[in-house]
Amino acid sequence: MVNNALHYGWMYTYTVFAMLFIGFYCIFTRRSMIRLLIGIEIISKAICLFIISGSYPTNIITAQALVITVIVIEVCVMAVGLGLVIRAYRHSKSIDIRDFSNLKG
Repeated sequence: MVNNALHYGWMYTYTVFAMLFIGFYCIFTRRSMIRLLIGIEIISKAICLFIISGSYPTNIITAQALVITVIVIEVCVMAVGLGLVIRAYRHSKSIDIRDFSNLKG
């Protein structure tokens, strides 16, 4: 059982690194606020997968509770973020980050 769990652990680790790369790529190369929020979402899902895959061989139930808490907080953050995107779109009719560089103070 442990050898099988360790074998799948490497697969999960590669998946986590791929998801982290995709999330950071989304954040650093895209200028749309929606894509920025999607990148943050992908990164947080990668972290949740890493926590769950790290606790799988030892059957720690606390990690699952932690991930559920992270998901609940993440939903709240995304709701506020999407609300800000909608407000910014109504204000300037654009969701491009470069258009908001003149909003100082």
